[in-house]
Amino acid sequence: MIEQYLERLFTWESLKNTERGVEFELKNRLIEAEFQGVTSAKVDGEPVPPERITLELSESERYQADEISAENPMYLGLAETVQVILDRQRLHLGVHEIELGLQIEGYGVVGFVTDDEIREEDLLDVDPGDYTVDELETLVGAITEPVTLERLLEREQEGKARTTAINCIEARLEVTEPLTKEEMVRAEPTTNAGGTIVGELLVELLESPQRVSVYLTAQALGGATAEEIASKTVFPESVVESTLADFEREGIAERTDDEEETYTVADPISVLQKRQRDLWTALRAAF
Repeated sequence: MIEQYLERLFTWESLKNTERGVEFELKNRLIEAEFQGVTSAKVDGEPVPPERITLELSESERYQADEISAENPMYLGLAETVQVILDRQRLHLGVHEIELGLQIEGYGVVGFVTDDEIREEDLLDVDPGDYTVDELETLVGAITEPVTLERLLEREQEGKARTTAINCIEARLEVTEPLTKEEMVRAEPTTNAGGTIVGELLVELLESPQRVSVYLTAQALGGATAEEIASKTVFPESVVESTLADFEREGIAERTDDEEETYTVADPISVLQKRQRDLWTALRAAF
C-alpha cells in the first residue's frame, strides 16, 4: 500500500523527451522529506544507472543520483517539485512504465511503479540548425521515434540543408520503427494491497500521510509498541501514540493489557467496513 501512496509523487502527463534525455516530474504531496538516495530507476524495465540520473529542484540546484546519500541528502518540502532527468535514449510514442526506488529518511527503501504516455507534443522538438553536425549526430543516435526524426529531417532540409546532417538523420530513420500497440508497456498491478482498489480506498479513508504511515508500519510489524512504530517512521513517539489512540477509538487498532501496551491494527478490509460512512465519498474520488 505504501507504493500506492508514493505513486502520488509522480505528476501525471509529465513524461517527455527533451534535449537532456527523458524527463518527468515528482511533486511532494506527502510530508517534508529527506531523500537519502535513488536506489533504482527503470523505464520499461530497462535500468538507468545512478550516474545518468539528475534531480533538479531549480536551475541552480541539481543533484546527481549517485551523489545523494544519508550524509548528503536532498530535502524536498511539502508541495515542492523536482524534475527527474534520465540520460538515456528518447522514448517512442505510446505508454511507458516508470519505476523509481528511493531511500527516504524514516521510511527506508521505498518505491513505486506507474505508467505515463509520450504523445506527439512530448517528443523532442528542436531546430537541427542550432547544432553542429557532430552534436546532431550524437542527438540523433539517442532518438528512437520516427516522427521526431522526420521532423528533424524536414527542418534540416528547409534550413541549413547540410548533406552530412541529412545523411545522418536519414540513416537513423531507416533503422527505427514505431511501437506497435502490443509493444507498448503498461504497469502491471502489484500483488499486494497497494496495487488494488482496496489499497487505494484505504489510503483515501486514512486521510493523511501520518495516519497511513503509522497504520502501514503497525500492520507490517504485526504487533508493536508506539516506541517501536515510531522508530520505523519519521514521527516522534508522542505523535504515534496519539495516532494509535485515535485508531483505537475508531476501532482500527487494539491495545493489549500488558505492560508494554502493544498495538495491533485491523486488516484493510476490516478498516473499510468500519468506515462505511466515508466509503462512498472515497469511491467517488477513486473513480
